Amino acid sequence: MIVDVHENDLAMKSELVAALYATPGTIFIGTVTVAAVMAASALLTGGDVVFHLMAAAMVAIGVFRYLSHRYYTGIHLATSTERQIGTLENLAMAGAWSTAALISAFGCYAILRYTYEPVAALAIAQTIGYLAGISGRNSSRPVITRVQVLAAATPFTFALLWTRDPAYLVIGLSVALTAVLTFSSAQVIHRIFLARLRTMRELEHLAVNDTITSLYNRRGFMREIRQMAASGRPVTLISIDIDRFKSINDSLGHDIGDALLQGFSETLLAELGVGDIAARTGGDEFMVATTRDAEGASALAARLVMMLASQRVIGGRHVTATASMGIAPAGCAASIDEALKCVDIALYRAKLDGRNRFVMYTDAIRNEHEDGVALETELRDAIRRGEFELHFQPIYNPRSGTATMAEALLRWQHPRRGMISPAVFIPLAERTGLITVLGSWVLGEAIRSALSWPRSVGVSVNVSARQFDHGHDIVGVVEALLRMSGIEPHRLTIEITESSLIDDPDHVVSRLVALRALGVRIALDDFGTGYSSLSYLAHLPIDTIKIDQAFTQELGTSRKADSLMNAIAQLAHDLKLRLIVEGVETQEQLTVIEKHAVHGIQGYIFAQPMTAEDLLPMIGDRVATGRMGSTRSRSGSRKPGRFSQVA
Repeated sequence: MIVDVHENDLAMKSELVAALYATPGTIFIGTVTVAAVMAASALLTGGDVVFHLMAAAMVAIGVFRYLSHRYYTGIHLATSTERQIGTLENLAMAGAWSTAALISAFGCYAILRYTYEPVAALAIAQTIGYLAGISGRNSSRPVITRVQVLAAATPFTFALLWTRDPAYLVIGLSVALTAVLTFSSAQVIHRIFLARLRTMRELEHLAVNDTITSLYNRRGFMREIRQMAASGRPVTLISIDIDRFKSINDSLGHDIGDALLQGFSETLLAELGVGDIAARTGGDEFMVATTRDAEGASALAARLVMMLASQRVIGGRHVTATASMGIAPAGCAASIDEALKCVDIALYRAKLDGRNRFVMYTDAIRNEHEDGVALETELRDAIRRGEFELHFQPIYNPRSGTATMAEALLRWQHPRRGMISPAVFIPLAERTGLITVLGSWVLGEAIRSALSWPRSVGVSVNVSARQFDHGHDIVGVVEALLRMSGIEPHRLTIEITESSLIDDPDHVVSRLVALRALGVRIALDDFGTGYSSLSYLAHLPIDTIKIDQAFTQELGTSRKADSLMNAIAQLAHDLKLRLIVEGVETQEQLTVIEKHAVHGIQGYIFAQPMTAEDLLPMIGDRVATGRMGSTRSRSGSRKPGRFSQVA
């Protein structure tokens, strides 16, 4: 039975018992030493049988304690029952108390039988030495120490006092005082031991557990999944990442962010089954290991995507956060570390595909990922080697028939891959942060080209959402370029899309206000494709809206599209905004557009994107928009994707 422990934690009890068996070498040496002293006493007294019997008893106790330790080593304490732990403690008590009783008997017999002979001094030294070592030996169990002290010191003290010899009286009083001090200090030592043990356990807990969610951390998770894999059980890994968590943390505060993490962890735990484990492995990253097969793991991920996206009320605020997930079986690679790379690749793909979803790992996804990594390296090299160039597509004023602006379009002529679509390299540049470098170059090159045009012709440049990040001063870049070039600010138009406003709309709007204060014009691009464009018209500091080509394609073939075009034109007029229609490719579209008071028409019906050298002689040309579909060459009649998504 376990006593004197104020902990109900079975793990704590097992550690306390383990301390009793922590120094088997000390017990062995002590047993041999005591048995040798007893045997020596027999020789000193001419073969006293009592000393021989005591030596034999000491050897027997030593064998008993050795067998007890063997039993201890054969039990795994982490998974042992309370009954097994109690048995181990009882065995330790029996060994310690029998040793104390035998040593006390040895000392008493030697003092009373051979009071003034050398063997008495040997017994006194042995008994006092044993008493001195008791307090530290069993600090995890003060009851053992107390019984040992009483069993060893009490009879021995009485034996010393019984002799009435002055020297022995002093020794007896000293032994009694030592026993009292040891008895009273046993609990203090035990408390110190417990405090140290608790501290060690807390440190061990912190080493493998997350402080915010109490889930495993990466270290603890790695330990657990390696054990799962070593057991031969199939393991499927699910990597989870909270979408745009940084924006939530920055805008609502870290206390809300921490509460959101805790809410995510509770949802995870509620959905996991027996044998599944969860961990928070990074700031907004979670991992799940499950013994389910791929189909079961996919079903779990589908539920988690739905559950995690539900709205939460945190600190009086309504917070909605979604999660992206990657799934991969641990057997997808030769090692757990490689399997974690597989699941990270799947997660990366889920984010690329639009977030708030899960993706199952495949070899094809890995190949695409590796090709993307290679392309990232080539993108960095391309920036350094100057492989990028600008093409321009003129925007014509239907009233004057002349180009009033040209949109700058970024092109990458790869020396091995050929022409790479901006739809491929622009998202890559945004993910890697290289877009700020490319964007600054595009702005500078566009302004430099515009300096060679008539002063009535401006240049329009698309700007990525990443260029509005707090770490990039786009206003400072534009201001410096305007000052160095000397170009009139109104000739530069910055085009933005709704995606620029998603993460931090207040910051983006403040940057747009600062740009307009410089005299730069602001255009809202891709109008007609976003669900919230109308609300943006009311709040954004913009001068121009550009009708997206996806909307333009329906003009002339859809009455609804024609009616919407009429409404948009009227709305732009009422809000005093310039209206530009892009992606115009057919005469039918052009005919519809000419009915409205638009300020600019852009599309293949007039000209495809071209180099600055080819554009220059066209800028002064006057075109008759009503006949342009038949008078201007339209090589490659349809625009192959939107190449104007540039920095």
